[in-house]
Amino acid sequence: MNKWLYVSLLTGLILSGCAKNQVQVESQVMLPLQFDQTDMAKGSAEIAQWWQNWNDPVLNRLIEQGLTTNHELKVALENLQAARSTTQLAEADLKPALGANAGVSAHQFQLDNPLNSDVKNVLSQLGSSLGDDNFNFNGHAQHMGFIASWELDIFGQKKSDVDAARYASLATMQQWYGAQMLVASDIAQNYFTVRSLQQRIKIGDHTVATLQQLKRYAQGRFRAGQITDYDVKDVDAKLTAVQAQLATLQAQADAYQRNIAVLTGQVPQGFKLAASPQNILQHIPAPPQGQRPLQILNRRPDIQAKQAVVQAYSAKRASAQADLLPRFNMQFFWQTGQLSLDSDLPDLKGYGGLVSAGMTLPIFTAGRIHHNIEISDHRLQAALADYDHAVLKALAEVDSSYQLQFALSRQNLLLAQALHKANQQAKDASTLYRYGQMTLDRALSARLTANELADKQVQGKLAQAQNLLDLYKTLGGGWQSTQSD
Repeated sequence: MNKWLYVSLLTGLILSGCAKNQVQVESQVMLPLQFDQTDMAKGSAEIAQWWQNWNDPVLNRLIEQGLTTNHELKVALENLQAARSTTQLAEADLKPALGANAGVSAHQFQLDNPLNSDVKNVLSQLGSSLGDDNFNFNGHAQHMGFIASWELDIFGQKKSDVDAARYASLATMQQWYGAQMLVASDIAQNYFTVRSLQQRIKIGDHTVATLQQLKRYAQGRFRAGQITDYDVKDVDAKLTAVQAQLATLQAQADAYQRNIAVLTGQVPQGFKLAASPQNILQHIPAPPQGQRPLQILNRRPDIQAKQAVVQAYSAKRASAQADLLPRFNMQFFWQTGQLSLDSDLPDLKGYGGLVSAGMTLPIFTAGRIHHNIEISDHRLQAALADYDHAVLKALAEVDSSYQLQFALSRQNLLLAQALHKANQQAKDASTLYRYGQMTLDRALSARLTANELADKQVQGKLAQAQNLLDLYKTLGGGWQSTQSD
């Protein structure tokens, strides 16, 4: 028996050199060395805390608070801790298990004396207890023991299970990083929208005041018989339309403000944004420079999470393959005990031990193991295809975001030029009106044109700022690891 045990263990150790903890797979995507649309990028390459590049202290405080107190981040962090505990549980399965058992018992029983009455009478006269009608026994017992077991991971199946759990934990960690990225981006997006709506409300108020002045002028000319009632109603319709638009802008701004409260872990009732020392939409940073495809794939949490999923399925595939191989186990048992009876008999004492080693080998499973291998293989290939798709999509997103950012920058530059000219026209028209060279309606119309362009510029700046946020996300910026990660 010992000889067989030694031979089995030696054979297992030799074969363990052939064991694989993972099945190696490779992505089919050939990464380019650089992007097509990043040549004109001149901004800071530091995007881990991209919000610092906007130089807005209010935005900085909101994002830093959100990364600390956001409840969705707390959910993601708890999921990460649970995944790490799962990994530790799988690692514990590699080690021996030791248990102890102990117990005490008391017993009492009675036996009828099988002797006939004559014999019992004789024995009773002799003073023997064998002459009693019944035999009563009382006693107690106690025992204590240890049990140890260990399934030897000769072919690495348990190690594959540990690897699968570890990579699943890494995927969850990347999801936590991604949650940080989304929280920072969502806070900034809501913040930019609130600031843009505040500016649009001011522009709208100026437009309403200008249209009211134009309406009074039109009513005066109508009373003088210089224009028709149609002209008055046309101005009144424009005034009503602007007032209707303003009626919803403040509600929208308040809704986005409440979103910020929720994202930063605060009660939305009574929450108000602090005033900012600068117009953030007039200080949009340049797109980050020096970005490379491989660098971005290694930084983006969603890509890294999908890569970890591929590695987890690779380990599961190896674990399924190991089901075809023998399994070895060792067990040890030791126990001692004592039995005491309320009689002249001496106590019974003793101890014993058992050591065993075994091997199991699947012979016939009706294809269960092979089908499980096929399932694991298909899941691995699906995860790899999903990873490749995510890589291609990420590469496209980066160039698209850069290209759109430069286009929006160009658009806003042209809008700024048009607004500058419109403001100059409105100023000149006001001067001409004061000197009697132009009617008031034309001067006011010039101011309305400038206000309309100002509103378009605010919306254009908001689109540029929001696209820059999307660019930060496509580059994988906005998250930070901790020392425990």
